[in-house]
Amino acid sequence: MDDCSLARGVHDPMSVVPKYLTHYPNMDSELPFHLKVNRLLHGFESHRHDYLEFSYVIAGHGYETINGVRHIMQPGTFTLVMPYQFHEIQSEPGTPLTLYNCNFGIHLYSPSEPLPGIDWLSAEAQLPPFMQVDDPDEQHRFQTVLEELYEEYTGTAPWRHSLIKAKLTEVLVRFDRLRRSLQQPDITAPSAIQDRRKPRDSVWKVIQFIHTNYREDLTLSGLAERFGFSVPYLSELFKKAVGQNFVTFVHDVRIRQACGLLISTEMSVLDIALESGYGSYNTFARIFRESKGMTPAAYRKSHWPQPSGAE
Repeated sequence: MDDCSLARGVHDPMSVVPKYLTHYPNMDSELPFHLKVNRLLHGFESHRHDYLEFSYVIAGHGYETINGVRHIMQPGTFTLVMPYQFHEIQSEPGTPLTLYNCNFGIHLYSPSEPLPGIDWLSAEAQLPPFMQVDDPDEQHRFQTVLEELYEEYTGTAPWRHSLIKAKLTEVLVRFDRLRRSLQQPDITAPSAIQDRRKPRDSVWKVIQFIHTNYREDLTLSGLAERFGFSVPYLSELFKKAVGQNFVTFVHDVRIRQACGLLISTEMSVLDIALESGYGSYNTFARIFRESKGMTPAAYRKSHWPQPSGAE
């Protein structure tokens, strides 16, 4: 997020249509990861996106609302926002929030690697999306690892991608461990769990399956049968959860994978089409052009470094 873009003061959330953000720096690169320090004079309007986001408050005071639930933001507040969750931030007058803000793609980790703290994929997950780090020693640990992560991200040292991923994993592990240790007993009480198991939650298993099996021949009817839904009901759940229909969502996931391969590998466009889940090159080329406004070859050329001396 950036105070110069969506952050334009505070609005009545009921009168503003939440924005759907579709891009962040480096999203289609070999390392789908972006980290910066933001200073929010006013706040950040309600929005959602299909990637993960965490923030850690360094200074200032304010509030954050995630899917209609508001919590205080102050030094030591760590928040992990899941894909497609509506969220907004409001700084208190005279105390602008300064915070680390990180965006990263689900596909940064391979399907066989569990992401620490990413319990949103399970209907049983009842942990809050934020925590307050009050212990001075724990605050120092978070601050240190985030400073190291930022230094690595902005540097050019060898193996920086590997170390960035390792440091990101450390941040998520520390968050999840501390969040669990601070968990209130009533959060996991049977009645609380029963109340929070909304039908929408169960669609996340389908979303995870698509993200990790996009190469397969995916159909709404096949997934409905696999996960025990009727086709109309799954279609409705899907639209409510991600704001897109099933076909559009699958294409978005596949095209994003293709963009990463076009930029970071020398694979042929045909091989990339197959690797991204398209059995037909013509279909891939058509969908890619509709999504990106150019051919796959042109997209690759526009993102590859220009030869030395080129104008």
